[in-house]
Amino acid sequence: MRLILVVFLINLVELSGVELSFLINKIKAEVTSGYYVSAITPITKSSFLFKLHHTTNPDIMLMVSTMGIWTTRLKFKPIEHNDLGEIVKSNLERSKIETIIQPGSERLVFFYFRQPTQGLRILVIELFGDGNMILCDKNMSILAVLRPIEVKHRILRVGASYKPPPSRGTDVLSLSIDEFANSRNNIELLKLPIVKWVGRITSLPRKFVEEIIARSNLNAKTVGDLTAQDIEKIHANTRFIVEEITTSSKHRPTIILDENGDPTEAIPLPIDAVTGSSHNRQVPEYMEAVDQVLSHKLINLGNKLKTEHIDARVTALFHDIVEQDKAMEMVTSKALTIREVARELMSIPYEGPDPMTSNSFLKLIEEKSVKVFSSKGIQYLEVAGENIQLQQNPAKMSSMLFERAKDMERGLSSIEQSKAKLMERIKKLKSEAGLIEAKAAKVQQIRGKEWYERYRWFTTSDGLLAIGGRDASSNSAIIRKHLDEKDLVFHAEIHGSPFFVLKNPNSVENIGQSLLEVGQATVSFSRAWKDTLSSGDAYWVTAEQVKKGAPTGQFIPKGSFVIEGKRNYIKGIQIQLAIGILEQKGELYLCCAPSQALRNKSLIYADLLPGGLDPMNIAKKIRNEFLSSLDTDNTQQVESLSLFIRSASIDEFIRTLPNGQSKITSLHREQASKKPITLGGKDSEALEQSN
Repeated sequence: MRLILVVFLINLVELSGVELSFLINKIKAEVTSGYYVSAITPITKSSFLFKLHHTTNPDIMLMVSTMGIWTTRLKFKPIEHNDLGEIVKSNLERSKIETIIQPGSERLVFFYFRQPTQGLRILVIELFGDGNMILCDKNMSILAVLRPIEVKHRILRVGASYKPPPSRGTDVLSLSIDEFANSRNNIELLKLPIVKWVGRITSLPRKFVEEIIARSNLNAKTVGDLTAQDIEKIHANTRFIVEEITTSSKHRPTIILDENGDPTEAIPLPIDAVTGSSHNRQVPEYMEAVDQVLSHKLINLGNKLKTEHIDARVTALFHDIVEQDKAMEMVTSKALTIREVARELMSIPYEGPDPMTSNSFLKLIEEKSVKVFSSKGIQYLEVAGENIQLQQNPAKMSSMLFERAKDMERGLSSIEQSKAKLMERIKKLKSEAGLIEAKAAKVQQIRGKEWYERYRWFTTSDGLLAIGGRDASSNSAIIRKHLDEKDLVFHAEIHGSPFFVLKNPNSVENIGQSLLEVGQATVSFSRAWKDTLSSGDAYWVTAEQVKKGAPTGQFIPKGSFVIEGKRNYIKGIQIQLAIGILEQKGELYLCCAPSQALRNKSLIYADLLPGGLDPMNIAKKIRNEFLSSLDTDNTQQVESLSLFIRSASIDEFIRTLPNGQSKITSLHREQASKKPITLGGKDSEALEQSN
């Protein structure tokens, strides 16, 4: 089983020091037992993915960032440039993790790496404030720092000696009742609400503090109201909460979801005020809950970075729409005012050549804020910023103003059209961003791999596991590490044959089909495939017939063994395989095996014969044919299958295939139909040529 581990450390994460303590202890127990750093990949400007390898144990992926610490089953690709990338890689690749230290319940972590040529390297992770990463040598001299700092009590820059920040004082992991009692004696704190007081002493998040207060069942509201018995209750419940957080057997993990169903917080134990919603999700392990929450945050960061240029354009367009709305509002208001004045003028009778002698006109000027002014000897009437020449007849001025209002209102339609175009552009950009986010959000979940997946493997028609070597080294490992006394060992009568082991058959009397299938796999994965032979012979023996050492005075090559006694031959085996996708225990697997073994287990599979395309091109062809066969179906199972195929790399297909050239003879979807899928109406030779 393969384990993927990720560490993220950030300033905004909800992890408290005590939650971090649980995660660190769990991680430390796994990664400090002989693992070394085989590769480092920068993910964001403040995150690294460490691939840790062990000679016998499963790989672990360790990511260090500014977001938290947890194990994950998700694959992450680089999101943005990381300035520290090359420095961290050159100092920590090929190193071993000696230990991980968290001082008390401080949000501060030290990773100790032992590098073969450069000696000890210490990676310091600060989870408080804005978060930071500091790479130091054995003397704590800073080699690289994510965020340089120069303040009164701390200097973090290359060449300086690393000094941790001042301790926050109380360690909640060893908090005594005296510390509670002594704090209560502070006169300045007597009027402080109890929730704030407990939060200050413990440095626990409010969600846990409120749970402590609720369990204590207090009548007091402020610190000054607390009795000695109340303080005992608070101290006891604080210890209970801390114990529950740091003990996996006491966990009942919950993921808190927002209104959109997205994970926002991971809680290791039930808290009524937080975990009571029916929309929240229960998970088996707290580490898994942390994984889902923090991985979701990282994925969102990646999506945001990919669409930020679109977001900027949308923001600018919305600003233009706001300006358009303001313009429309102004034009509408001015046109309304002009119409009101025009109606008033229409009601004023003509009383002579000078309208300024009319009491009604003078009253209109006063009440409607209408102005009369002269310019170059000509008098004008100003209404809402619009000017018309003063006329003797009020009715004529009314007509002129109505016409001016109509012109302004006709202009509104052009503003509306412009606004509609802006909205259409925004809709298009949002759709483009949505497609980018939808594509980016499809993050593959990595399942834990079984031990036998490092070899060639399949399950026979009788339900027995068969494993085979890929080379001399894995041939040796299969016989030396995984051969049990009840197993059967297979080998082909051809140079370059792998060893295959059939695990735990109770007898050979009722497993004739398994014997044939493992024999076929042994011949087909041998040199015979590369030489494009059509058939070959194989034999099987019991485990006790295989001698792991050479007779005295003789030598056998690596990956070879001495076979004693009678060999049970299976002759004239057809050299033929199939590659397909199986579903076992809710997980999908890519597997190459004899067709009979895959026939009733695969969601989709392709029959193969030797000859045709090289491994790279046949792998691409198989992948494309699998995807093409799913285009007409949109069930949930097919969507999962399609995502699995798309996320599997070409290298994974190549690794599964036999060595040498191959060609597809037929494609099957056994779960959907018992008939083979027609591949474009062509025979297999035509298919190979068309690729």
